[in-house]
Amino acid sequence: MTSGKNTGTDRKVLVWLSFGVHGNEAGASESVPQIIYQLLTNKDRNYDEWLKNMVVIIDPNLNPDGNSRYIHWINQVSGTNTHPEIYDREHFEPWPRGRYNHYLFDLNRDWAWQTQKETRQRILVYNQWLPHIHADFHEMGHEANYYFAPAAEPYHKYVSDFQKSFQTEIGKNHARYFDAKGLLYWTRERFDLFYPSYGDTYPTFNGAIGMTFEQAGHSMSGRAILLSNGDTLTLARKIENNTIVALSTIEMAVKNTDSLHKNLVDYFAQSKTNPKGKYKTYILKNSKSTAALLNVLEKSGIEYGFAAQKIRLNAYYYQSRQNQAVDVDKDDIVIQTAQPKSVLLQVLMEEVPELADSLTYDITAWSLPLAYNVDCYATTAAVQIKTNSTPDARKKHPDATTAYAYHLPWDDVQSAHVLAELTKKGFRVRMAKKQVRIDSLTVQRGDLMITKGDNPGIKEFEKAVMTLDPEKKYFHPVSSGYSLNGGDIGGEAFELLKQPKVLLFSGEGTDATSVGEVWHYFEQILQYPLSIMDHQHLSRIDLYKYNTIILPGGWYGLSQEEVKELADWVKKGGRLIALEDGVKVLDVMEGWGLQAFATDEEKNESQKQSEEESLRARTYAYESFERRFLSSGTAGAIVRNKVDETHPLGFGMGNFYYSLKTNAMTYRLQKDFQNVITVPDNFESYGFIGHVLKSHLPQSVTLASKKHGKGDVICFVDNPLFRGFWYKGLQLFANAVFFPY
Repeated sequence: MTSGKNTGTDRKVLVWLSFGVHGNEAGASESVPQIIYQLLTNKDRNYDEWLKNMVVIIDPNLNPDGNSRYIHWINQVSGTNTHPEIYDREHFEPWPRGRYNHYLFDLNRDWAWQTQKETRQRILVYNQWLPHIHADFHEMGHEANYYFAPAAEPYHKYVSDFQKSFQTEIGKNHARYFDAKGLLYWTRERFDLFYPSYGDTYPTFNGAIGMTFEQAGHSMSGRAILLSNGDTLTLARKIENNTIVALSTIEMAVKNTDSLHKNLVDYFAQSKTNPKGKYKTYILKNSKSTAALLNVLEKSGIEYGFAAQKIRLNAYYYQSRQNQAVDVDKDDIVIQTAQPKSVLLQVLMEEVPELADSLTYDITAWSLPLAYNVDCYATTAAVQIKTNSTPDARKKHPDATTAYAYHLPWDDVQSAHVLAELTKKGFRVRMAKKQVRIDSLTVQRGDLMITKGDNPGIKEFEKAVMTLDPEKKYFHPVSSGYSLNGGDIGGEAFELLKQPKVLLFSGEGTDATSVGEVWHYFEQILQYPLSIMDHQHLSRIDLYKYNTIILPGGWYGLSQEEVKELADWVKKGGRLIALEDGVKVLDVMEGWGLQAFATDEEKNESQKQSEEESLRARTYAYESFERRFLSSGTAGAIVRNKVDETHPLGFGMGNFYYSLKTNAMTYRLQKDFQNVITVPDNFESYGFIGHVLKSHLPQSVTLASKKHGKGDVICFVDNPLFRGFWYKGLQLFANAVFFPY
């Protein structure tokens, strides 16, 4: 892949203005007509001359689905008159709200990962232009006044001095116009430049001056709302303020064309000849997961090659956190940091981002090699390895005119997708419960077998199977069910899977993004049927049409009658999967939920520590409250967990799993549960975790399960589907959907 067209060679300054990534921040998109009108018609400010020397790209609505959801609702509940008093229905947008896109994803967090169609299409065009300035227009709470650059600390260490200083200068220019009108505003207090997947940071790591602008308002402001100072905030006021900021941004671009141009030329020149950062070459061992990681890099124009030769070298190994020897094999992936997208590459790959301030707006670790659990090596000196642009032709599995069975390794999310396809087409599939040796084939725990004997109704069995694998990448024909050791295919070592029939709870109180992540996972990753129903209608649902129910994150509860109905359903064979705060829904079911402490001693010790901290806090200064609060939580960090590989929920995961922890929930190792994924003593972590939370994590559980009658409950303390980009978590969740235990 190559980077975009504009690497500083075009003398015209390029300004890209984005609006409405959150669909219920209506003042953003509604400002676009006025901004364009002013640019084209206002003769007093010399805009005609400006436009001769620049290109202004305006994306008026980044989230059309969310915006449509909000606009249709506000039109339905609004009349001729506005209702600025807060207690009117136009100020209380219903679930799931227009903030999110069709799949209820927050598109403002998706710039780097590009899990959503809207983002992929936008970034494709963005990387063709690579503007000098990108401004992302938002709204926030209606009492907050207007926010514009410069951003707050922490700045990522790869934000350049020029980018920092230009943020300050452009903020001063905005302030000049706001001061003249007596308008309230603020800077440098809340929104940082750290997490790389925002509409300000992603452009920044592509050489631009990336900025977030936030008008007070949000959906609660409706068409007009009274403020605490007695003023009334109207949609017209929002449009006026956004127009001031947009035109001020364009003005600063015109006045600083030469310096912006030089910055972009220097940015890409340095990236190609003297890249920032410690590492100069990355080596990724080739695997199915590696291919998925490369897809993320490729969508952002990051260059890589496939090793054309074998070589042995010493490098830093991510998974062991130390230097060691590595054999680079043919078709391993080689990524040189000396390339146009060097900064973005290193940000996405970095193991532990350097955090100047723990008070951040989003997650503090995201390392792609850990998210994908891909073996990654890095060298501090550039290693010259001959590469090819494409891998050598892969050895395909042999043809089989007749086959006793077909083997499908369970080693990647793609395996789950293939299993979903098999299930939809009516195939019966067996799962290996332990390692088995059949001829020259080693079958691992979790690997699948599709046998002719289990599928007598499938005509032309071999042909029907191979139509699902025309490139012969997944299925390996097996000629006999007799094993050399471990157990025969027709015996207890291989368990027949049942077809999941899945229901997801949604509705008021559930976390819309959690619901959306599950929905997107089934429709776009697995491509497998999923029913979604608001939990308020539980009494109207025939639960026995389903064998799997998913409780998403959120803050909702169930009545005693509903709890009893769910409990009976589980005991008769249902599977209940709870995510994050959804785990707490089980608290009212005695013996079903996770317990914060396994023993009274643990509980008493925690209470003692809490009491001692409360006594110490009596002398703390008031201004330290926010930072003290951080000590008990995390904005998002990576934790290395231990996996019980013998449990079906751990099949295919290896002996460790990097979870992305985005909440402060901790539960000690559980009694009467299977503790499948756990945080060990002296665990490794990446990113910021408050010291109080960190002290509670050792010997805590991340994934636990428990049998109830013929059914079971599965509890994910950390969300494996977070924003759809935590790749190894996608495979883990498939275990919970498909595998019995």
